[in-house]
Amino acid sequence: MGFLAQQSVEKLLKAVLASRGIRFERTHDLTRLAQQLGTAGVELPADVERIAELTPWAVELRYDAPLEWEALDHAAAVALVEAIARWADDIVG
Repeated sequence: MGFLAQQSVEKLLKAVLASRGIRFERTHDLTRLAQQLGTAGVELPADVERIAELTPWAVELRYDAPLEWEALDHAAAVALVEAIARWADDIVG
C-alpha cells in the first residue's frame, strides 16, 4: 500500500511538472519534486508536507536493506493521494 501511494503521488507531481514544461530529474524523492514545483512558482497543495512520509516506501524499501518502520495508516494514505490527485487535476485538467 505504501509503495503504491508513493508511486501515485510521484506520478502526479511529475505530471504537473511536465504540464508546465518543467524538466524534472529521475527521482523518487517526493520532497525534491515538490520543491522543484515550488521553485517554479506552482502553488502547492496544503497537504504537501505530508508527502515526505511516503518517500521511504519507494526509496528505502526498494533499494536499501529493509528498515523498521511504523505501520502505514491506509485511510490517511488514500486520503492524501486523493487530495494530491484533485490538486493535480485542477492544474493539468
